[in-house]
Amino acid sequence: MKRRMIWLAVGMCTVLLGFVFTANVNGQDTGENAPFTLTEPLDVGGTILQPGDYRIKVVPLAGNRDLLQVTNADGTKIFATLLSIPHAEGPQGVQIPASRYIYYPASAGHIKTLRTWFAANTPGLGGHDIVYPKQRAMELAAAVKEPVVAVPDEVKPVEYKTAPLVVVTPEKEVKPYVAAEKPVQPKPLPKTASDVPLYAGLGLLSLLGALGLGALARRVA
Repeated sequence: MKRRMIWLAVGMCTVLLGFVFTANVNGQDTGENAPFTLTEPLDVGGTILQPGDYRIKVVPLAGNRDLLQVTNADGTKIFATLLSIPHAEGPQGVQIPASRYIYYPASAGHIKTLRTWFAANTPGLGGHDIVYPKQRAMELAAAVKEPVVAVPDEVKPVEYKTAPLVVVTPEKEVKPYVAAEKPVQPKPLPKTASDVPLYAGLGLLSLLGALGLGALARRVA
């Protein structure tokens, strides 16, 4: 009986510690996400979004920040999963105070199309040039008279981790995509909160656990 009571107290302390650690891990975020509102249809990576409220965010993928998702405003429904390539901010790496969007010029027969997204407050990380399915990239390249980075049409989102990218020219030539010699490297993710409350909580739990074990030991002695 004495041993059972002691192990029960130890188990309860372990469970509480687990809750604290889990909350701390799940609270981390890439920091690159932004809400946006559409008043007209928009092509984002080959997905046509209708007017409404959305959120765009980075999904960490194999150590890079090239995978994006577009969800509804509260993040409960995914509308699009797409690839991007790094877009440098310029030589100064100026901090962008608000999320910014750059679009391909609208043309006859084509809706507004997202070209680049810059998240707010990410100095040195650069933006995200949107990658389009090859067929759509050919249409864009011909319309804007410049190359567009594309992913093969048959590639599914679950294959994006290893998907080969290509470059489509205005003449509809397809060439291998070569990343920049010095691609933008992710910086350590910002902490969403201080660790002081965590350590204080751990200290309190340890103290309560010790007091509880001591009381149990005296009761069953």
